[in-house]
Amino acid sequence: MDDNKTSSQLRKDFLGFFERRKHVVRPSAPLIPPGDPSLMFSSAGMVQFKPYFLGQRRDVTRAATCQRCFRTTDIERVGSTLRHLTFFEMLGNFSFGDYFKAEAIAWAWELLTKEMGIDAARLHPTVFKDDAEAEELWRKQGPKNPVLRLGEDTNFWTVGPTGPCGPCSEIYFDRGAEFSCGGPSCAPGCDCDRYIEIWNLVFMQFDRRADGGLAPLPRRNIDTGMGLERLAFVTQGKRSPFETDLFAPIVSRAARLLKTPPGARPETDLAFRVIADHARAAVMLMSEGLIPSNVERGYVLRRLIRRAARYGQLLGSREPFLHELVEPVIDVFRPGHPELAAARDIVSAGLKMEEERFLQTLDAGERELKAILKSAPAVLPGDQAFKLHDTFGFPLELTREICAQRGVAVDEAGFRQAKTQAAETARASWKGSGERAVASRLPAGLKTSFDYEALELVCEITAAQGELLVLARTPFYAEGGGQIGDSGELFSEDGKTLVAEVLDTQKHGALTVHMLDRALGGPGAPGPGARVLARVDERRRRRVAAHHSATHLLNQALRQVLGPHVRQAGSFVDDERLRFDFTHPKALSPDELGRVEGIVKEQIRKALAVDTREMPPAEAREAGAVTLLGEDYGDRARAVLIGPEGWRNPRERFSLELCGGTHVSNTRDILDFKIVKEASASAGIRRIEAVAGPALTAYLERRDEARKRLLARLVERQDALLGEIRGLGGKAEPAPEREESSLRANVKRLENDLRGLKSRSLSGATRGRRVLEVKGLKLMVQRLEGADPKSLRGLSDKLKAELGSGAVFLAAPREGKLSFVLTATPDLAGRLDAGASARKFAAARGGSAGGRADFAQGGIPDADWEALVAGLTGSL
Repeated sequence: MDDNKTSSQLRKDFLGFFERRKHVVRPSAPLIPPGDPSLMFSSAGMVQFKPYFLGQRRDVTRAATCQRCFRTTDIERVGSTLRHLTFFEMLGNFSFGDYFKAEAIAWAWELLTKEMGIDAARLHPTVFKDDAEAEELWRKQGPKNPVLRLGEDTNFWTVGPTGPCGPCSEIYFDRGAEFSCGGPSCAPGCDCDRYIEIWNLVFMQFDRRADGGLAPLPRRNIDTGMGLERLAFVTQGKRSPFETDLFAPIVSRAARLLKTPPGARPETDLAFRVIADHARAAVMLMSEGLIPSNVERGYVLRRLIRRAARYGQLLGSREPFLHELVEPVIDVFRPGHPELAAARDIVSAGLKMEEERFLQTLDAGERELKAILKSAPAVLPGDQAFKLHDTFGFPLELTREICAQRGVAVDEAGFRQAKTQAAETARASWKGSGERAVASRLPAGLKTSFDYEALELVCEITAAQGELLVLARTPFYAEGGGQIGDSGELFSEDGKTLVAEVLDTQKHGALTVHMLDRALGGPGAPGPGARVLARVDERRRRRVAAHHSATHLLNQALRQVLGPHVRQAGSFVDDERLRFDFTHPKALSPDELGRVEGIVKEQIRKALAVDTREMPPAEAREAGAVTLLGEDYGDRARAVLIGPEGWRNPRERFSLELCGGTHVSNTRDILDFKIVKEASASAGIRRIEAVAGPALTAYLERRDEARKRLLARLVERQDALLGEIRGLGGKAEPAPEREESSLRANVKRLENDLRGLKSRSLSGATRGRRVLEVKGLKLMVQRLEGADPKSLRGLSDKLKAELGSGAVFLAAPREGKLSFVLTATPDLAGRLDAGASARKFAAARGGSAGGRADFAQGGIPDADWEALVAGLTGSL
């Protein structure tokens, strides 16, 4: 073997080997399979070739790839075995009705023994127990070891109970007797670490019928897969994949960050393996725009990050460190995946944010769990495990691991039951969208076609039930894709008589349901089979279309300014505004917002043509269309192109997205664009609100009116403050300019001045102030009539300084209630807890309070002052 071959060279040599044998080398498909909701992640090289295996595409008959893969089933076993990784690269060669077993076997043997230089004496070919053909083909290659026949559990591939299937040939590498389990039957296929499968050749040649019989497929296919990580650890002469150049630089950086050397003890090695594996996976997933969340793919990512952070804590880390591993991960994959470099900053920021959030909840969750485990239960109850998950954000996986370290089992069935009950409670409180109720009122089996071009159309009624109407064909757009539904009117077929107003249009399955302002019924009312003239509110539709097209411009502008990591995470457009949610870890700076807005305005000024076409989603993606993460677009999707000649020359286009909404025909119809707000929508998601088109004029008019009203209120507030300050003998001046910023600053300054005057006035008001002796402590009490409750804290600090040692209780009555503060000097720490005393005092009088040991505040119903003071002394 050539121990000097890097993983990059192995990847290059594999693809080059098959390229010389007339295979088309395809780039890796995304980890998140586009347009395939049946898969959470790409888990094998064949995923992108489904249309070829199914015979839907035939433009390629031979292909080779190095596919990025992710498998969720392996998360908890990572690090404890040599075989399990979450993220890995799968080298594969494929034949779609072209070559079959003979070539696949011969090329596999040639590549391993000659191209990769692996000792043939350490390779063990295996075949399916009934596949004599493959066994004979292997013998022709002259292997040094017998060709073994294995059973269906390891050497027969199926897609399910029925459908395409076929025998496999797995090739094992013998690591040596020192790694054997010692069992008498230890051989290829054993679960120990001696024999490691490095390549699997799948021969798809049968169609399994419902009765279990096997019929030959009309087109036989080859699907092979070899993990690059396993090939690297075999060819580089390492003891595990984690020692190869695909992991070692990451482990080395982690060791420096955590100030712990690898190899110190077995649990240390396990931690570094988990950290390195999960860091690789997280970087890869986040580079494709995935963000941590509590659902589906986002939850898997969150679980990875938090599990790695937890292992970092076990090695002594108390600060976020995973973001520091982004650089070595990118360096490891730079030769095969150079595009990762562009995502470095965004992935690093996202990792740091998620780890910081987790560390905040982890301490609280661990304290709670350890408190529960103090009673040494044999089993942690499921409801308590769910409380940790629901209240503290503590993953079940971490609960399980911590409990396992103490020999405590977790009632996972009880956990699932508690989780289900919580979900049912949440659903019971949700009123729902009414979709089932609507569907139950309409006949089954109906469909509606939508006409994108028409704003007025004679249509046949296919169903009418009360205020709900279904047409066979309609010009009304049903709400979907973030776009609000159309409104308009229905007339008699001749257009002379108004039948009803269409208030809204909704999609229910294959139906477009028109919500009317009245129920259709009575003599002369149109019913099923009748024809009506449907007329869309054209003014409203054009305003909506302007906002929808502006959203596409905004999406592309964000990608240009912030980077390709930006992905749409939600949107809404109506006739008044647009809202666009996108992946980005931090707020946009004023400069970034200005650049984004400027780019959108520039495309509007350029008057770019907007064109639409229907095409297969795969074709649109190959053309560079932007798609929603994991969205299923069906067999054909509508692509919206902005830019002249963009179909023929991609460089001429500005934007290309798959979208079913309505749009302007030219960007000049958008007229203008203004970002009005940028804020956080959720963790890792930013939201921009904007206005475009004719709605912008109305928005600016409303904004100007609002500003005038605000200025009037500021002037009114300023005048009131000036009068109050002068009434207390103070000096104050109005703002030099009657504009918002100047008035705001002056009002704030005047409010501070007024508080100071009142505080000084209160400080001099000694009436009712007295010092009591309570349990060996000095307690100063005072009731301040007419005082602002906000001024109590500042006054209590002054009085506390005068007192030297003791506690201060101040109260201000207002409208039957009493606001109070209780504060203690620092020397009373451990003797007096102001927060606990205030809570006890307030609770006994139907009020509430909160605070720290040195300061608390609260409110209670007003009552006799002396009785209150007596009650306070009893609460200390």
